[in-house]
Amino acid sequence: MAKMMRTDEVIALIKRGASVKEIVVSDLEEKRLNFRDAILLADHGFVVPSGNINYSDSEIEYDADFDEVEWQENYQNLNDYLVSEGVAKSNKEDANESITIELSVKDKDVHDWLQKNTSKLQKLVHKLVIDLYHTDQMLHSK
Repeated sequence: MAKMMRTDEVIALIKRGASVKEIVVSDLEEKRLNFRDAILLADHGFVVPSGNINYSDSEIEYDADFDEVEWQENYQNLNDYLVSEGVAKSNKEDANESITIELSVKDKDVHDWLQKNTSKLQKLVHKLVIDLYHTDQMLHSK
């Protein structure tokens, strides 16, 4: 079973080299983090909301491979960038197609909760699946 911990506790564990496999961060949605801590958490599988990352340009090191690039496009989201690089296909023409996934649970409480929260879960799962797909495409395109 997952253990709930605060962000600062999880960061301390990671820095000590401890496993954070079975940990859920309780305050990650509210906690403002410096970019180093955000990267540390992300490297260990936690999703840090981009609006919760504080950084100063003075803390960012110069990187010629990035800083010397002349950016030609303004992308609205990750998918637009991936489409422009040929890593992903545009999903605009397939926007109306839906897929049904069967989910079985043995726990009655979980089943009842799923029934009550289906509309919320549809939105969450939709975004999650799209993000997983794009991540998979990026990892396998190299």
